[in-house]
Amino acid sequence: MKPIYAWEAALHAAERVFCLSHPKPDGDAVGALLGIYHTLSYQGKEVTLVLPDAVPSYLRFLPGWDHILIWTDTPGEIQAAARQADIFFCVDFGRWDRIDPSLRDLIDPERLIWVDHHADSEPLSIRWNFWDPTAAATCELLYQRILVRGQSTPLPLPARIALYTGMLTDTGGFRFRSVTPITFQVASQLIAPPFPLEAVHYFVFQRKRLDTLRLHSHLIQTQLRRLEPLPVLLLPVSARVLEEFGATWEDIETLPNQLLALEGTLLVAVLKEYPDSTRISLRSVGDFPCHEVAQRFPVGGGHRNAAGATLYEGLGDAITFVENLIRTEYADSLVEHYRAFLAKLELQKLYG
Repeated sequence: MKPIYAWEAALHAAERVFCLSHPKPDGDAVGALLGIYHTLSYQGKEVTLVLPDAVPSYLRFLPGWDHILIWTDTPGEIQAAARQADIFFCVDFGRWDRIDPSLRDLIDPERLIWVDHHADSEPLSIRWNFWDPTAAATCELLYQRILVRGQSTPLPLPARIALYTGMLTDTGGFRFRSVTPITFQVASQLIAPPFPLEAVHYFVFQRKRLDTLRLHSHLIQTQLRRLEPLPVLLLPVSARVLEEFGATWEDIETLPNQLLALEGTLLVAVLKEYPDSTRISLRSVGDFPCHEVAQRFPVGGGHRNAAGATLYEGLGDAITFVENLIRTEYADSLVEHYRAFLAKLELQKLYG
């Protein structure tokens, strides 16, 4: 018989559960929240899900997405739910400075279960921290360590859809170096029939609006440039261009990963112009450490192959800063990592 841990006993006894994830939520954040919601609601618990920002439209196919409360929309309802909560979850983030202080103050760290896989995280709970930077996604860790313990039957289908979507998006379709045999083992359990595999992949990767494709085409033709002779692509995106195309920042969310497919590319930096700052999305292939580059900014962090940062400068100054940083601090490393990456692609030499 498996031992019963203190967090398990507390969660089993809890009637009301309060769950929070990070701003600008991605698939792993939304998937983790909904995985908890569908699993614990099925057990008869009252579960409140909270995000600082709205759920992205590409994730609104997930069952239950409309149960998530948005802090800027319903602060009173969220405050009331936090006061009544027996136990708390914080998932897919590991720094309190990512959360609005008024929202952060609602969380009781004595009754908090924290689940995260980011390398630059710091423990958020006083008692129950589940952190593993080797996990490919928070949803992978949440499934393994929390949700299936004590379960004699498979998780409800909506929970499995949410958790699989979180893993799918955070691994770029199971192609990032964070993927391990454990990742595929968990995925194989989540997609046990019945499971709408084709539908999930369609919503995540295939469904596109024509206006979005036109925006991408315009940006690639007019703004994209390579930092010769380095294997680096730089793409600045101004607020004016978004306005001209009637687009939002969500419309370029997938663009950094798409640019990585261009031949001769190891690192992509997409710079997004906001009113008071420039936000940088970094994506790489191979072993080049995006998260280390992100940490050179006032705010930044993430994964080895996918990270983000913020610079409190206008777009023009931010372009200069990013280019100078890459050329002066990372040029040799980029060349070395790109050679190593190309060597990994020579499968015939490697395996005869």
